[in-house]
Amino acid sequence: MSAETLVVPGEKIATEEEFHPGTNTYSENGVIYASTFGTVKSAEGAVSVQPGTKREIKQFDKGMTILGTVTDDMKSVIFVDITTINTGHKEFMALKDGKIIPPRPPMGAGRAPMGRKGMDNKFYEAKEKMCGVGDTVIAKILFNDKDSYTLGILGEPFGVVYAKCSKCGEDMSWNDERHILVCNVCGSAERRKVSVLYGQPEKIKELFA
Repeated sequence: MSAETLVVPGEKIATEEEFHPGTNTYSENGVIYASTFGTVKSAEGAVSVQPGTKREIKQFDKGMTILGTVTDDMKSVIFVDITTINTGHKEFMALKDGKIIPPRPPMGAGRAPMGRKGMDNKFYEAKEKMCGVGDTVIAKILFNDKDSYTLGILGEPFGVVYAKCSKCGEDMSWNDERHILVCNVCGSAERRKVSVLYGQPEKIKELFA
């Protein structure tokens, strides 16, 4: 991948044979990945991701779509660190965190798969996680509150777009037949509210172009 390329969290940008991992990257099994949304930069043998540029600064507001990383799950509320987004000549920044308040299933509701393609709007059982700590999510800002943004991830294209296994820490892939995330290494299966854009970095970038 060449310099000045736009990348999203979890996207492969180089190998350790080519570069050393720099700022806003991480390395696994000799492969260097982006840990934030931004532009690839390389200098003095290291590759990094630059999240911001000299553009018009704007703040996120109600109704906008954001990309973020889940930082904490308190059961009744899920906290999200919102990523700075560069689009056109504008740079959108979040000066506060986001929060997702998981909806509760109605009385007597049965289990509904948290998959993709139209199944997203159904309620889920409380014991199943909408998302996990470390997951990258696409969400919509429902309310611009004083201390935080209230986010929603129901419906398309919202939900988890990148996740790691809670058991071994390796990447997970979406299984269309089982409607579930499966670890690429240990085979562990986990439920999430998964976006239709899971594992599709190019389409995610188009969403924020």
